Amino acid sequence: MSTAAKPKMLALESSDGEQFEVAEEAMGKASAMIRGIIDEGCDDEPIRLPQVKGPVLARVLEYVNRHFADPNDVLAASFHIPNADDPIKRFDDAFVQVDQETLFDLIDAANYLDIQSLLDLTCMTVADQMKGKSLDEIRKHFHIVNDYSKDEEEDVRRENSWAFE
Repeated sequence: MSTAAKPKMLALESSDGEQFEVAEEAMGKASAMIRGIIDEGCDDEPIRLPQVKGPVLARVLEYVNRHFADPNDVLAASFHIPNADDPIKRFDDAFVQVDQETLFDLIDAANYLDIQSLLDLTCMTVADQMKGKSLDEIRKHFHIVNDYSKDEEEDVRRENSWAFE
């Protein structure tokens, strides 16, 4: 009877000092930045992530473990179009049901760690939140204060008229 080898673990440390372990292979597949660190052989010590807070890193690792830890899921995810019955699609839909601050923290973390699929998911979520809304509705939704004067706003609209068509 053969036993599967235990995956090599990678230690990550958030900006607030929380330590996390994740399978090196999964994190290397997910994050181009971490893959570079692994390839350079600099993964003996915990990898410090000064731009990612602990609670956000925990969410990122939840995503990584769901999308990249199981080789069968990774293979399946790369060759199919998601539908409503797809477990990864259901996971993703639930994963992005967070408050605005957390969503933007996830975008920042995905960008910093270079996890393209997570960056795509979170940015698409923001885009979906803007879809069909007027400029004023978008400002209200994202708590954006318009600090342009009337003249400045007219200048911006004129210079970027294509965006307001």
